[in-house]
This record gives sequence, structure tokens and C-alpha cells, in this order.
Amino acid sequence: MRRFTGLSAALSLAAVVAMASTPSAQASPASPETAATITAYQDCPVGWFCAWEDRGGWGDMARFQLGSDDLRDFRLNDKISSVWNRTGNTFCTWLNINRDGATWAVGNWRGDTVQYNREDNISSLWVGGC
Repeated sequence: MRRFTGLSAALSLAAVVAMASTPSAQASPASPETAATITAYQDCPVGWFCAWEDRGGWGDMARFQLGSDDLRDFRLNDKISSVWNRTGNTFCTWLNINRDGATWAVGNWRGDTVQYNREDNISSLWVGGC
């Protein structure tokens, strides 16, 4: 019995020492510089073409490696306002579903589609040149 009590006391002491040596986690507020630069663009992984409903990489997002003939499937038909192509390949976008209508080629680029007259009018996109 004495042996069990000694072992139990040693294990208890080891647990207390381990807990005392572990630093407690503390959260610190983000600095103003950090908070000002964080955007949803960070959600787009390398190797993907990402599209957002709002400018600046905000709002509903979908990501593609090949593309989509119908962006209604992603609730983004005629709603895309910003993109980021991180695939290393050119993506072609079309004004209509099923890769029809006027095109806009997107290479390795991130930004708002308004500057190319493509805000809220992309209906399909696919990897490859136009």
C-alpha cells in the first residue's frame, strides 16, 4: 500500500510541475497597421482562381481549378466584382453561361473587375486562353 501511495504522490507532483511550467495563452489586440491590411484575399490559396461578389476580395467567394460553365451553380452569376488568379494559367471569362459571348482573359492577376468593364457580368469561366 505504501508503494502505491508513493507512486500516486510522485505522479501528482509531476502533473503540478508540468502545469506550472506551461505558459498561459494570451490574446493581444491587433495593431492598427495589421487590422487595416487584412482582407478576404487571404482566403485564396495558391493554385486556385478565386472570385468574390464584392470589390476588394470581399463577400461570397468561390474558387476554381478548372472553371465553371454556369456560375449560377455558385450563386455568382453576374455578381463577380473581384478575382485573384493564383493558378499560373490564364483563365478565360465569358459574359454568358456555357462559355458564350464576349471574353476577358485573366492571367496572374488580383483586383477588381470594374477596371476591365467586367463587374457583375461574368457568367462562366474556364482555365485556358480565350
